[in-house]
Amino acid sequence: MLLSLRSGIPSEIAWAFDRLCRLCNNEQFLFRSIPGLTNALFEWPDWYVSQTAAGSFKLSSLFAMPPSEERKRRHGLEALCIMRNAAAVNDANAEELVKHKKAVPLILSALHNVQPNSDENVEFLLYVTDLFQYIAPSYVLPLPNAPRGSSPLHPLLELVRHTSNRSLIVSSLTCLHLLFSNTTNSSRLTADSPALSASLLYLPLLPDRVLVDVCVNYLYAHLSHPPMAKAFLLHTDMPSTLKLLVTQMLSEQVEDTVPIEIGGPIHTVPAQAVLIQDHELNKEELDGLIALPEPQRCYEWYVKSTSSMRLRYSHHFSG
Repeated sequence: MLLSLRSGIPSEIAWAFDRLCRLCNNEQFLFRSIPGLTNALFEWPDWYVSQTAAGSFKLSSLFAMPPSEERKRRHGLEALCIMRNAAAVNDANAEELVKHKKAVPLILSALHNVQPNSDENVEFLLYVTDLFQYIAPSYVLPLPNAPRGSSPLHPLLELVRHTSNRSLIVSSLTCLHLLFSNTTNSSRLTADSPALSASLLYLPLLPDRVLVDVCVNYLYAHLSHPPMAKAFLLHTDMPSTLKLLVTQMLSEQVEDTVPIEIGGPIHTVPAQAVLIQDHELNKEELDGLIALPEPQRCYEWYVKSTSSMRLRYSHHFSG
């Protein structure tokens, strides 16, 4: 496949890209297993960006491009698609692309020179921003007075500000979220950032969970910086945003039904009742009562009878 890519023969190059497009979705496929493949893949996106920067594609919307140029342009898109897909399914491929010397220069050049004014350019930028997501968490933004083409921040903000392509918005906001998750870059946040305005604009689209999650993630990264959180308190959309987020949180809560017993323990009448017979005095008790005068005799008889009955009751309940 590497020899076919470098052969310069259109049919061989097309076969190699077709083969790589199928292989990149396999978790076992590794760039390092074919030495020199990554360098060959970067050549086609580099050509795409250089031709775009030179203005070679400006008349493509009015006139048909030469077949050879159209073929090279398609190969540039295919090469980026292969790198993006291979990195997504295998961490080893992502690590190799991140460490490649051509990765950051290609991404910066593409963000600054390719405009989303055609379907091909939008697709190209989508692949570029997807690749940049692997680099963004560890990328340190240059100083504000650095040369224009050395920072990805401004073109990413412009993409979020102007593009209407949902996929490109999601990918660009994800890049910005990952960039500002690095605390070293927090000083580059601004209270009037286009990314903040876009996040607040798209946040009410609650049925689109992917877009809303991206907006919430960027808001979290933005408001995690104390000066930005303080500035947001004075933002005109702060009350409505807070109300929307609280409403969404309440709507996503799962109701948990808990049974509660009302009242105390329930007592039931026993199925069998125990009858207690009247106490009859024995001969010794009668002889003792006869010798007593009235009303002492009556009182003693009552005491002996009731005490015997209480004793029977106590034995009954204790048993």
